[in-house]
Amino acid sequence: MLRFSTIRRIACFGSVAVALAACTTVKQNPGHLSSNGHAGQQGQYDDHYGLPPTQRLARSGRSEIEVNPLAPQTYTVKKGDTLWDIAQMYLNTPWHWPEIWDKNQQIKNPHLIRPGDVLHFGYVRVDNKLVPRIRVEPRGSGATLTTIAPFLTWPRVLDEAAIRAAPYILASRDHQILMTPGETVYVRNLRNPRIGERYAVYHPTHPLHDPETGKLLGHQVTYGGYARIDRVDNVASATLLEVENIIREGDRLLPKLNEEASLRIPIQIPTHKIRGQIVDLYEAENISANYMILVLNRGKKAGIKPGYTLGVYKDGGIVTDKYQPYRGHARGLPKVKLPPHKVANAIVYNVMDNLSYALIVDSKREVSNGDKIGNP
Repeated sequence: MLRFSTIRRIACFGSVAVALAACTTVKQNPGHLSSNGHAGQQGQYDDHYGLPPTQRLARSGRSEIEVNPLAPQTYTVKKGDTLWDIAQMYLNTPWHWPEIWDKNQQIKNPHLIRPGDVLHFGYVRVDNKLVPRIRVEPRGSGATLTTIAPFLTWPRVLDEAAIRAAPYILASRDHQILMTPGETVYVRNLRNPRIGERYAVYHPTHPLHDPETGKLLGHQVTYGGYARIDRVDNVASATLLEVENIIREGDRLLPKLNEEASLRIPIQIPTHKIRGQIVDLYEAENISANYMILVLNRGKKAGIKPGYTLGVYKDGGIVTDKYQPYRGHARGLPKVKLPPHKVANAIVYNVMDNLSYALIVDSKREVSNGDKIGNP
């Protein structure tokens, strides 16, 4: 329940006060905006952006784990499933997946599930309460499930110095504007290159600024493909092995990262309050949906970790209250700020000092640039 301070304005006006035989007391309702357009109290809707588990439990007095009423008692894991898919199958709050995993079994890690494994769902009594539990019958083989579905683009953020220092494509052998797989390109600025070494190709796009402070967070670079070094010289030769996006002259070559590790992040729930904002929608102009990438203005310094599930929230609008009894508002009818509402969940998969990348996994409505992030 929201708690609001009451603002009392006491006006005593000489003879008017005598006539009225009292001072006039006016209460400002939560959400009412003052004449300058701001809410009467900062952060009045802060709780709507989610709370960490301990605070939610203290306020509600009950577990936040919500079981999906359609959860199957038995399920055989299939190839192509993700850990998030399975968590959603059993829970309406899938970020609580590790909490329902039965630790008293052979596989104690709730993230080590393979295709072919059989999951058994039921309830056990703990402290006189029935709590949901998942047990696994290890029948599977092969690689464990990824937490999120593989995707083809891996955006990165670099500062200007890193972009200037990076190796770059000087030209293609055939001087093509749009380069294709198998094409030979000439590269400068390589340091200690080795024949056969592979590099990811990135294209610098635009700067990213923190929408709250205006501070430059870095420059977005978009993935184009990767190349193999074939000949080492002052101007090295390389072959484009993969082209996922447009590759052009001036694009930078960066060491390939182990993106597979980002797909196997553990599902976690933040234990502290998180508040932030979407800086950018990767490869989207204004709106985004499931499996699109978000750039967030919070990173390691704010305690963000890979695997954190975050809520995405859209601010409520401002409306005119035409129905409140007239109270002599000097500037017309009062303006009221509506509370924010949750539109999606997102899983953080890559974290830097001051920003992070997250993948939208559960979108109920469109996600827009500037939307807020909070606890799920």
